[in-house]
Amino acid sequence: MSLLDSEVYQKIREIVNDKVHGSTQIALNLLKFLSRVLEKVEVERVGRVLDEVLEVAMERPSMILPINMVSILKEIVKRSIDKGEEIDIKRIVDILTLSYSQSLDKAVDNAVDALRGFRKIFTLSFSSQVLRTLRKIKDVEVLITVGWPILDGLRASRELSSSGVKTYLYLDSSINDAVTSSDAVFIGCDAILVDGTVINRSGSRTATLIAKKESIPSYVICDSLKLDSMKVWKSERWKYSLEDLEVEFHVFEKVEAEFFSEYISEMGRDDWRNFVDKALRKVVELHRMSL
Repeated sequence: MSLLDSEVYQKIREIVNDKVHGSTQIALNLLKFLSRVLEKVEVERVGRVLDEVLEVAMERPSMILPINMVSILKEIVKRSIDKGEEIDIKRIVDILTLSYSQSLDKAVDNAVDALRGFRKIFTLSFSSQVLRTLRKIKDVEVLITVGWPILDGLRASRELSSSGVKTYLYLDSSINDAVTSSDAVFIGCDAILVDGTVINRSGSRTATLIAKKESIPSYVICDSLKLDSMKVWKSERWKYSLEDLEVEFHVFEKVEAEFFSEYISEMGRDDWRNFVDKALRKVVELHRMSL
């Protein structure tokens, strides 16, 4: 029998299955909600409740970050209970959220350093980290594809334009023109597999493949908690109604490590092997975190 009432359970599922925001915002929204919910749960039941939350997060294995966040929160709480320490859920969540936010800030700073000097940058989809980086780079022009049918590229283009960034919007079918007109390709990610494979919005592999053929560097901005260290990632298919037809497509796709010049994260600018090694160590450290 579930320890979560139906309303709370449904809200957690809504947060995890959000198809508007990226994995970073989903994870932060989930932590914020759990902070409120768990404050009302008896200490001896918190661990079991987090087990149930983790099961819900695992129902969407394309989103690695929320899974990792809940797993780390669960381990921190369990260790505190085992030591007989007083549990302050709000404090634990606040510290975890602050630590992650600082990692995101550092990754953006590293990406700005990596991309400074490029005049035209191609990107796609709607990545909060990509947008933050591009806003901080002066005198850059951004080339971006629309992202049919969910139009996430159009949304990103509008947000960048409203921030004063000069953008050029391309049809998805014109991705070759967009990439070859750029000095660099810069994308976000929803997960990194342990072999360095990058998981991102469909279209990413085409963009980086064209870039590699044309000797245009490709960069991915990521963070240690997007590493799929538990090897649970699975693809995700979405459906879209077009007049009397239903279109089904993979919203995320794999991009091989060989297509990227650098993996940019809070830990620095690395090749895929160094990134994975560093991320694995950091994930272990976070699971052992004491508060």
